[in-house]
Amino acid sequence: MKLRDRIQGTEIVVMLDSGTSHNFISRTLVEQLELAVDETVQFGVCLGDGARVTCQGICRQLLVDLRHCEIQIDSYVFELGGVDLILGIDWLRTLGEVVVNWETMSMSFTLGKGVVTLTGDPSLNRSVISRRALLRMAEIEFSGVLWNITVEDSKNGMQNTAPELRELIDRYGKLFEEPRWLPPKRRREHAIILKEGSEPVQVRPYRYAHHQKDEIEKLVSQMLQAGVIQHSGSPFSSPVILVKKKDGSWRFCVDYRALNDITIADKFPLPVIDELLDELHGAVWFPKLDMKSGYHQIRVKAEDVPKTAFRTHEGHYEFLVMPFGLKNAPATFQATMNEVLKPFLRKFVLVFLARSGKSTWHTFNKFWKC
Repeated sequence: MKLRDRIQGTEIVVMLDSGTSHNFISRTLVEQLELAVDETVQFGVCLGDGARVTCQGICRQLLVDLRHCEIQIDSYVFELGGVDLILGIDWLRTLGEVVVNWETMSMSFTLGKGVVTLTGDPSLNRSVISRRALLRMAEIEFSGVLWNITVEDSKNGMQNTAPELRELIDRYGKLFEEPRWLPPKRRREHAIILKEGSEPVQVRPYRYAHHQKDEIEKLVSQMLQAGVIQHSGSPFSSPVILVKKKDGSWRFCVDYRALNDITIADKFPLPVIDELLDELHGAVWFPKLDMKSGYHQIRVKAEDVPKTAFRTHEGHYEFLVMPFGLKNAPATFQATMNEVLKPFLRKFVLVFLARSGKSTWHTFNKFWKC
């Protein structure tokens, strides 16, 4: 329960906490009000996560105005966040019998010859958190959380954009749209060549939390609408993995490690970084080109589509485009880029970066030499 009270006429935020053994006051408030502190006293504190810290100093006989009464307490100086003063069991046990109503956020007790009732301020229990922290809270199982979300309209996100940039975006609007169709057929498609005598890979699906199942269903539905996957009857089956992105959203990946173990490695040469750096001599401009779902812009050979099959809790699907996590996918992508940008390879230095594991993603940078 949090209240708005006063110390020396200054409004503070007080928290009543029966889970705290002693009273604690914020060091920031102590310095602001220039309160007298006995620095010779040290007090060890065990936090809720098990960490142990030491309080340095105590404010003795501190007068606190609780609006309806005035109390005098000893309070240890501590680094607090969100509140200025914590009244713990050290003070609460002096009240005797206390009646608390959590519905109305009130606490009543007898002080002297009268009854004092303290009422909490509900607004103090609200806090502004980031989107990432909000998504982390959603992952906690068996929790009850009430969210009050306010969405602020930004009055058209393009309003403050330079006219030249708006004109450019309008002219090439299709380049910025989410892919909603299969890529065109090109001369090069991704092939999955298996070692001789290999049997179809069948790996059991993983267990997923309820909120992860919802996310998998949503992502599968989006890929079905975009046409990059289709329902499958393949003897191959790989499990799905959700990987958390930095912005709190999820990346859909398939665990192709078993399939990769029986796939013959492609020997297409990837760029040598030292040679690429040598090509940068004399460069002045360094634009960056980042493709949206670049792997999904390369098709899988028709005869190899069944090998990309994956299973979720609701069905069996297969990729029509090159998925993330496949062996030789970086080589196929690099070869495609070399073909597409062949006329510019000596004028432009193309850098392709890929990392494999539970999640695979790519980005490539194009350096323009003047």
